[in-house]
Amino acid sequence: MPYSTYRTLPLETLHDLLESSVRDMLAAFETKADNMIAFNAMKKQVEALLDIIDQKKKENLKSN
Repeated sequence: MPYSTYRTLPLETLHDLLESSVRDMLAAFETKADNMIAFNAMKKQVEALLDIIDQKKKENLKSN
């Protein structure tokens, strides 16, 4: 999913996606060599989600 699409999602949905991504990443990590490509893709997705969640939290704090 493109970064810009993530930016349009509400915080709760981002948390749900993050949870799912972390579960997938951990499953890929358990099998190591066979799924390193999947693991690296999930890692990038988790990093993007964490960044966007952090940005949205800061935006919410500024608006309150």
